[in-house]
Amino acid sequence: MLEVRAVETAEDLAEVRRLILAHAASLRHHKGVELVQADAAGLPGPYAPPRGGLFLAILDGAPAGCVALHPLDSTTGEVKRMFVLPAARRRGVARALMLRLLDAARRLGYFRLRLGTLDEMTAAQQLYRSLGFVPIPGYRVDEPVDTVFFECELSRTQSNP
Repeated sequence: MLEVRAVETAEDLAEVRRLILAHAASLRHHKGVELVQADAAGLPGPYAPPRGGLFLAILDGAPAGCVALHPLDSTTGEVKRMFVLPAARRRGVARALMLRLLDAARRLGYFRLRLGTLDEMTAAQQLYRSLGFVPIPGYRVDEPVDTVFFECELSRTQSNP
C-alpha cells in the first residue's frame, strides 16, 4: 500500500530529513552535496507553509520517499529534494509524490512549476516529461552540477484522481 501525505508532525519531518540525507549520501561524488545536507539540517526552511510543502511517501508502512515545494515568485513554485529509496523504486512512489505536489501547487495558487535534475537521472526526466514538464534553459545561474531544467504550466498537467 502506498500513501503520500503532507508533513505535519515532528516524526514525519525527521523521516524527510533522513531521506534527504540518504539522497545526499547517494550524491557524494557530485558538487553541491553540502547544499543538500544543509537543506536537510534546516528543514522545513523554505518548504514551510503557507507557500511551501513537504511530502512523505509511505510504502507498505515504511518511509520510502519525499519531495518538497517552495516559491520562486508569486506564481512559480520549485520542486526540490525528490528522492525515493532504491528499494522502493519502480513501484509508483515518485509518480505519487509528484501528483500530490502538483495538486498542492495548484491549491497554493501557483501557475507553473520548475525543477532541476541531474543530467544522469534519465528515469526522473522521463517521469517529469510524462507529467507535462518540458525542458527549459537553466534558471539558476549558480547551479554547481550538470543539471537539466524543466517547467510545466499547471493548467496542462494531470490532476491526482
